[in-house]
Amino acid sequence: MSAKDGTSPLVENIAELLQAFLDALPDPVFIKDENLNLIYGNASLDRFILKATGIADYLGHSDRDLYPREQWEGFEREDRKVLANGISLSEEKIGPEMTALTKKLPVRLPSGKIGIAGISFDITAYKVAEARARETEAASRAKSQFLAAMSHEIRTPLNGILGMAQSLISDPELTPSQHDKVEILLDSGRTLLSLVDDVLDLSKIEAGKLAIDVVDGDLRHTVKRVIRLFEPKAREKGIDLSVSVDDAAISALQFDPVRVRQCLSNLISNAIKFTDAGQVQVCVATGQEDNHWRVTIQVRDSGIGISDEALSGLFADFSQADSSTTRRFGGTGLGLSITRRLARMMGGDVVAQSEPGKGSMFTLTFMAEPAALHGRATDSGEAPVIAAPSLTGLRILLADDNRVNREVVKLFLTPYDVQITETENGQQLLDALARGTFDVVLLDVHMPVMDGMEALAILRSTDTPYRDIPVIALTADAMSGDRERFLSKGANGYVTKPIDQGDLINAIARVNGRPASGDASTDPLLDLLTGLECTETHKASPNDALDILRQEWLTSTHVQLRGLIYALDGDNDMESEALHRIAHDCQGQGPFFGFELFGSIASDLCFILRARSGPFNSEMRALTERYLRALLYLLEQGISGTGGPSGSALRLKLAA
Repeated sequence: MSAKDGTSPLVENIAELLQAFLDALPDPVFIKDENLNLIYGNASLDRFILKATGIADYLGHSDRDLYPREQWEGFEREDRKVLANGISLSEEKIGPEMTALTKKLPVRLPSGKIGIAGISFDITAYKVAEARARETEAASRAKSQFLAAMSHEIRTPLNGILGMAQSLISDPELTPSQHDKVEILLDSGRTLLSLVDDVLDLSKIEAGKLAIDVVDGDLRHTVKRVIRLFEPKAREKGIDLSVSVDDAAISALQFDPVRVRQCLSNLISNAIKFTDAGQVQVCVATGQEDNHWRVTIQVRDSGIGISDEALSGLFADFSQADSSTTRRFGGTGLGLSITRRLARMMGGDVVAQSEPGKGSMFTLTFMAEPAALHGRATDSGEAPVIAAPSLTGLRILLADDNRVNREVVKLFLTPYDVQITETENGQQLLDALARGTFDVVLLDVHMPVMDGMEALAILRSTDTPYRDIPVIALTADAMSGDRERFLSKGANGYVTKPIDQGDLINAIARVNGRPASGDASTDPLLDLLTGLECTETHKASPNDALDILRQEWLTSTHVQLRGLIYALDGDNDMESEALHRIAHDCQGQGPFFGFELFGSIASDLCFILRARSGPFNSEMRALTERYLRALLYLLEQGISGTGGPSGSALRLKLAA
């Protein structure tokens, strides 16, 4: 071909190049004329149409000739939109098993008329994966719903078992044999509850719904709480359970004390379980990494040990060393799996070293931050148990359709001389509120006729005198987000089933406790305090720098406490932030200087101040003053120990 013909070899080469380029594309390219007949297709379109329709010669044909009616009607409808409106992008079903994403645009043809050019992308694999993901998500939702339902169904009868057992265990008329049987019943129920909680925790972790709640905390206090929990079991087996904290370890840190206690409890529980004689040692240390702190807790035991083969799968779900271990010691094999997952969520890990017959060492690590000066400190991660005799006379409205649950609640509250009115559903609850006056509502969530959440919504939305009555949700729902959901609907508190007596009393005291008034000089609290032994043995030395610092703290804290009590007595305006700051300082500094009980009581005061809602009224003043006077007395008398039974009794008296 020559230039005289109006073309050149260069143009011919470009056309060939474009054709080769289009044929090399993995995606079908096509052109349709003004009548929507196919007039061009690349090599990929040849294969595409052949695979979809079995037709090899498609040029000159429209979609009407190639596809079933339900398909070509959609293709044609989309084509006419392109001719009328311009570019389109749409999904098209090609044949029974193929899905394409097709982009089309109008083009001017050599004839001068407007046709359509397009390219299709095979997204079949993506659509299959998308469908599988939806199926997986639906299966996950179904599993979560199943676990939530099973949790509720298991916890409800467990509430009756554990509630009755807790009530019976304290009956002084039980014979030793009967007491032992009730104790076995209680232990078995708690074991079952622990297994349910393990399965739920695993489900939450797998669903990504378990969150790490980082707060200001006291590492030493957290570890010691766990140690005290297992001391009776260790004594029972004749095992020496000890804890040592590196002198350089930082105690005031930001971490999740609840999850740390859960991890440490699993490790210590296993160590005691698999040790028949000898010792279990817990060693705590911290090390700085940039602006963070790495906490290392080692749990060593002199138990049966673990083989190298068993170590490799020790942290797998539902895994134990071997079947004989399961038969001998029981358990689901979830504890270590959950512990590792939690540790990794906290930026650390759990590793194990062991030798059969020579014991094991588990090392837990997690990351922490420096404690904030005025952060929301929750060292214990839990509300302190406030068993308040001031509950006397409270009018309590109980709504629960399960008779056993109601009996458990009544057994727990009977010692506190409260008035309890029972209802079996939400409608009866509302009717009772319309007829009488109550101080607090204990509301089961799942009930017939009208459930708890519906009743609560009506209660909070109506303009009635009981609109603002405190409501505590009683529920076996323990999945992630349940607590937040109930509180967002207007509940003031939340207690899970099986109900723990301390948790229930604590919740009622928080939302509606009424501290008793009276002359501090004749307060029975002080009678109790005077019965505590002074355990302080360390005497200050002028040459001892720590003693000098300690004396300065004693003096300044003494002045601050007296000032706060004076302000409260005089009904002066109190700056809540200043009060909380001093309580927080006492909480952290008391144990540092050897005043363990002092720090523990200050921790309880911190919780009360944080939990307060509404104005700093006379009742709140009275309760705060009781705590401050207790702290002042402990300071003046040099009472530094944990207090033992007397210390526990003190904590009960404080809310009186």
